[in-house]
Amino acid sequence: MRSTVPTLGLLMAAVLLTGCGYFGHGRDQAEHDSWSRKIETAIRALPGVTEASHRFERYKGNRNFNAILDVRLRDDATPAEAASVVSAMGAQPLPRRFQGDPTAVTIDRMADSYYAYWLFGRDVSTEANAANNWARLWAAGTEVHWDSSGGDANRITNTIDIRAGSESEPHRATAAMRRIIRDFPELASNQWIVSTVHERERGFTNHSARFPGSYPWPHDRVTPHQEPTPRFPSNDELDLWQWFLTDQPIPFFARVSVYDPPFEGLTLGVTVFPPVGTEFSAAQTTQLADLHLPYLAGSGAAVDYTIHTPNGPGGYSYGRPFFEVVVGGCQTPGHNVLPESQPYVRQYEHC
Repeated sequence: MRSTVPTLGLLMAAVLLTGCGYFGHGRDQAEHDSWSRKIETAIRALPGVTEASHRFERYKGNRNFNAILDVRLRDDATPAEAASVVSAMGAQPLPRRFQGDPTAVTIDRMADSYYAYWLFGRDVSTEANAANNWARLWAAGTEVHWDSSGGDANRITNTIDIRAGSESEPHRATAAMRRIIRDFPELASNQWIVSTVHERERGFTNHSARFPGSYPWPHDRVTPHQEPTPRFPSNDELDLWQWFLTDQPIPFFARVSVYDPPFEGLTLGVTVFPPVGTEFSAAQTTQLADLHLPYLAGSGAAVDYTIHTPNGPGGYSYGRPFFEVVVGGCQTPGHNVLPESQPYVRQYEHC
């Protein structure tokens, strides 16, 4: 008996641990899968919906789950039908223990997409209204990608990316943005991005964009951090972004960040990237600087102009030297910039 009891104890512990693992994963997962099937059935029954897929994904090392809903609408689905998807998901009769679990909803219609995120259990009328507005913005030749982020109802930020044309046709994107400014003035108080058509998952390194910037943190600049100002792009900003992509001497991508500091004039960040997998030569860097900097100097804005070189296939290293000139301003001390910058620093920077 003395030798058997410890063995039985170990066996019982193993069974209990196995049981905990089963009930923590197997039974919970089965229940969640059952709810996913119910949610898919409810969403698929909505007018305008052609497909719906729902799943729960467990947090790493946590018993809670993320709820993820992907929906495709008919090409002619109405704004009200888009809004009804969000409302129906927010009204699902899940058990009380699901309250506060993250919920992510993606809706696709043609080439357009809508994304929202919230903690389950709260009112989602704000997100439903955003989905309605997203579906109103459709225009031939344009992609509208709307992101309602923030989680809490009183902290939602709507960011809308208007994509059109290619790197050689930026006028299609600026024309689309101007149509929206004209036809939907009530939507001005959102964050607006203008970009060329690109694959969503590949990031910003293979397309050009104009978007609102977040004013840098104090360790980057002396000015305290400021969130982007929600407004439409101005005509001058659209013209400037389009100019960068017109008659390019060599292939590159241009990212124009627009800042609205409270006590200064218009401030821009212009970052130039080479095509993915390539680098600029020293001659190409100076060629771009000679073309861009005189134009920026006449824009009436303070501009942080940077030319980046990729470090590996996945991104950019800010530890490597790069070309930077702050037109109408001063560089932050300690920046690791290339010697090629210095003649332009002396010409265009004013401290």
